Amino acid sequence: MNSNSVSMKNVVKFAGAYLACAIGSGFATGQEIMQFFSAHGLMSLAGVAVTTILFAWCGGMFMKHGYEQQFKEPGEIMGFYFGPKLSRFFEILFQVFLYGIYVVMIAGAGATLSEYFGLDPMVGRVTMAAAAFFTVILGLTKLTDILGSLGTVIIVFALAVGVYSIASNVEGLKTVSSLLPTLEITKTQGGWLGSAILYPGFNAIVVMILSCSMGRFANSSKEACRGGVLGGVLFGAAILAMNLGLLANLGDVFDKAVPTLVLADHIHPMVGLVFSVIICCGIYTTTVPMLWGVVRHFAQDGSRKFVLVALILSALGLVLGMTDFKALVNIIYPFSGYAGVILFGFIAWREFQTKRVKHAHQEKKPIYVGGTAETTMSVN
Repeated sequence: MNSNSVSMKNVVKFAGAYLACAIGSGFATGQEIMQFFSAHGLMSLAGVAVTTILFAWCGGMFMKHGYEQQFKEPGEIMGFYFGPKLSRFFEILFQVFLYGIYVVMIAGAGATLSEYFGLDPMVGRVTMAAAAFFTVILGLTKLTDILGSLGTVIIVFALAVGVYSIASNVEGLKTVSSLLPTLEITKTQGGWLGSAILYPGFNAIVVMILSCSMGRFANSSKEACRGGVLGGVLFGAAILAMNLGLLANLGDVFDKAVPTLVLADHIHPMVGLVFSVIICCGIYTTTVPMLWGVVRHFAQDGSRKFVLVALILSALGLVLGMTDFKALVNIIYPFSGYAGVILFGFIAWREFQTKRVKHAHQEKKPIYVGGTAETTMSVN
């Protein structure tokens, strides 16, 4: 493989899959953005910038390390980052968080169909659990293709709804500072900066296993890294548009389980209908890799054990998902975020070590010519 080969088609594909994995019920419904950003007012704009930088960086690292290490098993990334002594502990911890996020996705599907269509929440929960189960048993290659395609569609639509919502009510942004103190909004603790760090933290846990696994299939480390970085930048752009749209219409959406549906309905009822489908796709694109990551921890793709574990965990998630969607987001996501911040530290340390070793190999090395010590540069 050419270490410098870069296909923009592959970069976009990897970015789309990385993006789709991060965009789930919390983002697509607007509930994540409301709690982590909009609830903190106009300072959330600075928070979006911090989140974008962190998410693009960890995306690039995940993809790059996945290509360079060529992990045969998804869980090997844990040993790479945390070492043999700590990897087992963090592997178990992250699996618990991943499964917790899967449960949030199931609850989000129920909330979306219930709020917009007036259906029993169980309809959305059962449908999403079944869709996730059947997709997971298809395997990783098919999964990457599905997620890459859906991720692009979701982002385009989310950006369109967010931008229109801003443009149609720019005046609403001027009243945010005075309106915010009068509203009871569920939000994360730690202020705008803490939320901006925790948000990519829990998302890093969400995307780590799948993005490292996808990085294996890149043509080069540059291609893999660029795919992750592009995915992070696009995710930041989507967060910015959605956040501004919610801020401009804060009085109408602050207490809704699915605030983005309110924005879409303001445009036109048909747009609201289409966006409800888009939201379900967003939920699907995160539900699937969450379930795949946990199941893959216990069994090989395609084996009978894999199918059985997937079925059991799907059913259990359905039961646990019978909980209030907003409450689940507010509890599970911040705790996952703290674990993700610890992960950032280990990623940075591993990248530093990798570069130090590479640099050592490129330093001048002593050789002896005619009994006299001289130096030469090693050729890359």
